[in-house]
Amino acid sequence: MRKILNVIFILILFYSPIAPQENDYWKNTPIEGSKIYSIWFTDQENGYAISANNEMFVTTSSGSNWKFINDKKVIDKSPANNSLWSADIYCSVLQTTDGGSSWLPYTKERQEHFCKVYLKDPNVDYKTASEFLAQVTKDILDSLSKNNTEGLINHPKQCTEYYSSENEGWALGWCVKELKLNDKK
Repeated sequence: MRKILNVIFILILFYSPIAPQENDYWKNTPIEGSKIYSIWFTDQENGYAISANNEMFVTTSSGSNWKFINDKKVIDKSPANNSLWSADIYCSVLQTTDGGSSWLPYTKERQEHFCKVYLKDPNVDYKTASEFLAQVTKDILDSLSKNNTEGLINHPKQCTEYYSSENEGWALGWCVKELKLNDKK
């Protein structure tokens, strides 16, 4: 009997954190967040991203890996107006006060302080930004390859969820507000 109770307890613990994730609470979320990145690709492999803090990242691997650059010559030569595609990425924040059963847009104060985790986490240098940009780029490229960008624009996707107590928590997400395609041959 004790083993059965332990198994039930473990299943409850395992299922509980997953249950809020299964809710599609991002589906009709208003986009009230802050612009956190502008991304553009000059060809299939080479891309640039500029954060809201004017920090620049570059990729030569179709967005799989991003590196912070501090070379003004590279920044000045980046041809943003001659891009294959470009996108503006916005942050969105939801809040729960009932342990994740319901989520509402966070409106108590400006959302920038939540969104800064996407720009750079001081504890891990630029690793957080690189991983975030890789995921965003992958999602954009997947949508472009399927010729289905409708679900991408103004439709937030969750990045992370965290709690300060058993009941109060936040969900951070991102969305594309503007996607421009250039039919470069």
